[in-house]
Amino acid sequence: MSGALLALLASFLGLMVLGLPIAWSMIASMLVWMAWGDHWRYLPLASERLYQGMDSFVLMAIPLFILAGELVNAGRITEKLVHFANVLFGWMRGGLAQVNVGASILFAGITGVALGDIAALGRVFIPSMVAQGYTAAYAAAVTASSSIIGPMVPPSLVAVIYGSMTGISIGGLMAATLLPGLVIGLAQMGLIAVQAKMHDYPRIEMDRSPRAVAQATGAAALPLMIPVIILAGLLGGIMTPTEAGAVAALYALLVSMFIYRALDLRGFFAVLRSSAVFSGQLLIIVGCGAAFSWVMGRENVPALVAGAIGGWELGYFGTLLLFNVLLLVLGMFIDPTTVIILFGPLLSAAAVQSGIDPMHFGVVAILNLNIGLLTPPLGVCLFAAERIAGCGLGALVRANMPFLLVNFLALAIISAFPQISLALPRLMGF
Repeated sequence: MSGALLALLASFLGLMVLGLPIAWSMIASMLVWMAWGDHWRYLPLASERLYQGMDSFVLMAIPLFILAGELVNAGRITEKLVHFANVLFGWMRGGLAQVNVGASILFAGITGVALGDIAALGRVFIPSMVAQGYTAAYAAAVTASSSIIGPMVPPSLVAVIYGSMTGISIGGLMAATLLPGLVIGLAQMGLIAVQAKMHDYPRIEMDRSPRAVAQATGAAALPLMIPVIILAGLLGGIMTPTEAGAVAALYALLVSMFIYRALDLRGFFAVLRSSAVFSGQLLIIVGCGAAFSWVMGRENVPALVAGAIGGWELGYFGTLLLFNVLLLVLGMFIDPTTVIILFGPLLSAAAVQSGIDPMHFGVVAILNLNIGLLTPPLGVCLFAAERIAGCGLGALVRANMPFLLVNFLALAIISAFPQISLALPRLMGF
């Protein structure tokens, strides 16, 4: 390993620990690399790589998916989904906790962002669960843990980024994440069922006659068409990810503004503004990450990593276990988008050399990084849920431990059985 590469990595980690934003940490560490190794001749190329990293037709899907999610949040669509989830899952003991997870599965098919799930559903479920006798910490734990289903069930913003960084079919990757996302949801519901029996949590009493079920289904049908449109377009080869994002955003606008009449012109411009800011922040990281990855390529890091892993002769399952641990640790300290941009292409290439299917590895990587959102010190989903519940971080961490263990168990099952990830993409011809 060269001195310039050590200077690059040390300065990047040091600046990030000191609190400098990720994008600027990457840019500054590249300048350190140039100064240390007298590579100033690469300065014009680095800026060109930064621009090229953002100048991608596939990445145009990112602001469009973000816009669709923001329109959903502003259009009071959450209320329809929560009522539908009540009808489907509220009959079980611990009904409101089960509905929390069920609503996350339904909501995931619209926004695909973990924090969007907490922002929309946490304010609904946490106070309601506390009013029914659940502790604030338990309500926050259910909300935080179920939020990681969001980036798994299509449409997934993280899947778009991973696919664009590694060259994997985004439609195929979204199909691959669907069943694992449902496995995570079912595992969490199973845990809640056990806890509900132990603590005698209540059911939700409501009208579940055929007429009431039909009304709830009809009210939820319009918002639930968003993931149907996206998946049908992608898996059917009708639309690219960018076109699917545009159609989803237009559909969400029509439903929110003209059918539910929950969004006026002023609210629409506010949504455009917030979507533009979020998209800009994300795409700057993508561009800087592309330039940073190019520098690591100049230092031959991918070959070094692949050679080291091959030299250890870990085999298929040994390599998969190593990458699981590595991604879990990275996810504890760095947000999923940054990890994918920095390490996605490198780890994906090494995984393929060890015989791991690239689409299956993509699912495992995304799930690992989502679980990292529930573990301090990053733990952004924990912090967001605690902010709503006001229960104290220590109490929330203790309440979340059983959910974390169940998520690890689901991760182990999904990692060990690639068919869970690959069955649907193979059926669809990917």
